[in-house]
Amino acid sequence: MYKTNSSVKQLFYFLAISSVSFVALTLSSCGDSSSTPTVAKPGNWSQVASFSGTGRSGASSLVIDGKAYVGGGLDEEGRRLKDWWQFDPIKNGWVKKADFPGAARSAAVAFVISGKGYVGTGIGATSNRLKDFWEFDPAGNSGVGTWRQVKDFGDPLTETGRFGCIAFAVNNRGFVGAGSTSSSTSTNDLWEYIPTTDTWAQRTSVAFKRVNASVMTIGNFAYVLGGTQLTVRNVEQYDPSTDTWTQKLPLNQRDEEGNKIDQPTTRESASTFTIEGFGYLVGGVQTSGGSVLSDVWQYNSTTDRWVQYYSINNAFGGVARDGAVGFGIGNFGYVTTGRNGNFRLDDTVKFDPNGVPIK
Repeated sequence: MYKTNSSVKQLFYFLAISSVSFVALTLSSCGDSSSTPTVAKPGNWSQVASFSGTGRSGASSLVIDGKAYVGGGLDEEGRRLKDWWQFDPIKNGWVKKADFPGAARSAAVAFVISGKGYVGTGIGATSNRLKDFWEFDPAGNSGVGTWRQVKDFGDPLTETGRFGCIAFAVNNRGFVGAGSTSSSTSTNDLWEYIPTTDTWAQRTSVAFKRVNASVMTIGNFAYVLGGTQLTVRNVEQYDPSTDTWTQKLPLNQRDEEGNKIDQPTTRESASTFTIEGFGYLVGGVQTSGGSVLSDVWQYNSTTDRWVQYYSINNAFGGVARDGAVGFGIGNFGYVTTGRNGNFRLDDTVKFDPNGVPIK
């Protein structure tokens, strides 16, 4: 099993430090008379307590009362997992909680409603697609947490299970949709879980079918981007209050007038978090070429524009990765676990958007 040992870190950091100056120069030289100039934003990545479980990719995560919970996923030996861990940013440490009681899985999704977490779907030990859903109460069993099964996801007559879905909570309402329903089929449907009746209600579908897409929740809206289904460049905003989707500026490096602008490339299995009213997109796998990414982008939902920050693998940060989990707590973002090539990672890195990189 892979642990991010010091020799591997030193190699990644040597390469990362060498690339920081190059990135800075590239950012500062972007733009011409027909381009929108890039404003380089450094930010600071730093190492915090490593994830205490086995290195993995495709885990699930959620945040309740200022603490993050991470579990499940796929380890380096191809085993799907069901352990569940809590990260406390104040204590800078991980504590094991009650194991997820359903089948071990990766590529599941999670969201939070009224202080309780909901985890479900995913891909099981025999590559079977799952549709069961479970509620997690972090206060149960003297703080170890308790689980109880709730209604299976989606339409009880037609749903056969899926993985790589989108999931989000906005204004205390939880939603799940899209994903892969078979080896050759993806979908774009959207469902809302209603805990008071333990039911799922279908809502307006996302415009584009997506698997392993990313979601950012900012204010009263959710933003969906990326994923695989050919190359999905569209960014879609969902308003739960009206059950409507709005197309935002697509990821084609051009503004409405056709001028060149800086945006993230299309990708899947990227991490996201929201802090201080901005969404952040980190890493993932490039949909054309399959390169593992380390770039970091801030999304301003008011202006519908992106600004690039220094990559996650700058000095004393982390390494490029996909299949990691991201979460925001307070004014800081965090990324943990994930995959880089054949390595499954167990490090945790913290992002301060207002910080200055350590050199």
